Amino acid sequence: MLTGTWYISPTPFTDAGDVDAASLERIVAAAASWGVDGITILGVMGEAADLTAAERETVLSTVAAAAAGTVPFAVGCSAPSAAVVAANARRAAAAGAAAVMVSAPPLLKDTDQIAAFYRAADAGIAVIVQDEPAATGVNLPVSALLAALDASGSTVVKLEDPPTPPKIGKLLAQRPDLTVFGGLGGVSAYSELRRGAAGTMTGFAYPEILRAIRLAFERGDRAAAARIYDRFLPYIVFEGQLRVGLGIRKEVLRRRGVIATARTRALNPLPDEATLAELDDVLARVGLTPSIDPFEVPA
Repeated sequence: MLTGTWYISPTPFTDAGDVDAASLERIVAAAASWGVDGITILGVMGEAADLTAAERETVLSTVAAAAAGTVPFAVGCSAPSAAVVAANARRAAAAGAAAVMVSAPPLLKDTDQIAAFYRAADAGIAVIVQDEPAATGVNLPVSALLAALDASGSTVVKLEDPPTPPKIGKLLAQRPDLTVFGGLGGVSAYSELRRGAAGTMTGFAYPEILRAIRLAFERGDRAAAARIYDRFLPYIVFEGQLRVGLGIRKEVLRRRGVIATARTRALNPLPDEATLAELDDVLARVGLTPSIDPFEVPA
């Protein structure tokens, strides 16, 4: 199950600032209709660090119920402490998760310690090793990634250390049997596939587009994959902007009728009026009219 096009879900909030369970249920149903291979929750896009323990439980239980028998889900369980990671992972497993996603502990000074961390965090469930230095402040060389994989018994990596294509190539040169997901909003999706990526795991608000790129590539039609990627790249890049990107994604999901508000938490700003006008422009330029219905990607 851990391959293909996975969608990382945001955590939606009501106007009052509470976790919006009804919107979460719509996200699961919509993502399944969009053809994703799985859903990941409580990652960086899910603003997991800004949720209380009770809110985290609400997200997990709501998605577990909505996804049952419909689509597999993975749960972000990263934390500074291996004991907390293991506790999060056990709860995810009990809820029916297919896997947990775990990054290096923030600001780890000695990457030689990475194997010990992943061994201590083991909870008997499949692990996706997340390589995301922007969130952790930890740059993992390929050797450290392989050590983390061996320590956790995993063969799956979510790689978000830019530039991602060269690192994917280096990783797969040493372990051709690995499953490597690209992320970062799909901005390098085509090049990642060329280097051997199995797909994407990201919060891009139109996963149908990333799925269409992957399917064209897998059937051997690289020209079609490149054509789709090139057509939608202006929007992919716009949505993936630093800091404001989460707010843009939530706004697009709101326009698609999936979530009720675009609210974010902590230091995640909402787009201002000028950015919203630019969003209107780029959506029109690439031919996207937001709707909850699956987007039929032009060949």
